[in-house]
Amino acid sequence: MAQRRKESADAARQADQQRGRLTEAETEAARLVAEQYRNGGLGSLARLFLADRPEDFLDRQQRAASDSRSAAAVLRDLREARNRMVLLSERAGQAEQSASAAADRAQRALEQARQGAARTEQVLAAATAEQLGRLDRWESALADGAARQLSAAGPGGGASAAGRRAVDFALAQRGKPYLWGGTGPDAFDCSGLTSQAWRAAGVPIPRTSQQQWAGLRHVALRDLRPGDLVIYHGDAGHVALYLGGGAVVHAPHTGTVVKLAPVTMLPILGAVRPDPDAPPEPVPPAAGPAAAEPVIPQ
Repeated sequence: MAQRRKESADAARQADQQRGRLTEAETEAARLVAEQYRNGGLGSLARLFLADRPEDFLDRQQRAASDSRSAAAVLRDLREARNRMVLLSERAGQAEQSASAAADRAQRALEQARQGAARTEQVLAAATAEQLGRLDRWESALADGAARQLSAAGPGGGASAAGRRAVDFALAQRGKPYLWGGTGPDAFDCSGLTSQAWRAAGVPIPRTSQQQWAGLRHVALRDLRPGDLVIYHGDAGHVALYLGGGAVVHAPHTGTVVKLAPVTMLPILGAVRPDPDAPPEPVPPAAGPAAAEPVIPQ
């Protein structure tokens, strides 16, 4: 969008410069027309015989011929300048329209993200104290070392190499505050966390949860593997990164921090995979018991 604004400004500046050159050409053309008018009247032969110094008259005639050629050149330049100004004005208008359309699309995406964050806050705010207590205890159990064990595999098998790196990045952000529009390194929103995790893994993905849902390969929930993105709400307003074992890591909403949660914490829209063609890594044997896994809907 910034590039489109620059292109629009450049085109407008070029059009202004061309208008200046057009004004100069029009002024020069007017000067030549006035000079020809002033020199009108008697024929050239009569002026030659009546001149006090015929050689001066001949010099003026030579200059007049030169001015005539100059006038033709000025008129040609004038036509070219007018055509150029029209073209540049059209380009400036097109660039401005393109920049305006890009700004409108960005504003709509931001508004959708705001609405998704608000719905997430409403759902979590409606949870009872007992439910929140169970969630805190479950997360504490994962934090004791089970989180990385859970991320060894999901229903669809082990993580890919890039998926493993995305998981490691996301887990390293635990405890950092939620900030709407945040992309790190000190604060994140939900899609800022997932997009930066996959960027750190070497796989750039779209920025917002709606764009991630629309632009990445969809996978069935029964085929989830660590690193996949789980999308929530009917309008794809929230996203989390799947760890395996029924757990996700996400940036919930204002006033919270990046944390772990059951994959079923919110109404699930579906899941997407940033690297669908990458093979999974071998799954290492489990090192010990992990926290109880929430059931993943099929």
